Amino acid sequence: MKNIQKSVLKCMASVGKMTAVKAAGAASLAYMHQPKEPAALKNLKK
Repeated sequence: MKNIQKSVLKCMASVGKMTAVKAAGAASLAYMHQPKEPAALKNLKK
């Protein structure tokens, strides 16, 4: 029983890591759209 639990947890951790790595540079869930930054926000950064 512990082996099954351990393997399921490892699988879940690897899926979570893969999702986090893919989402690091993307703004949408489908990784296809990166919205443009508004001009007002650029002015706040200065």
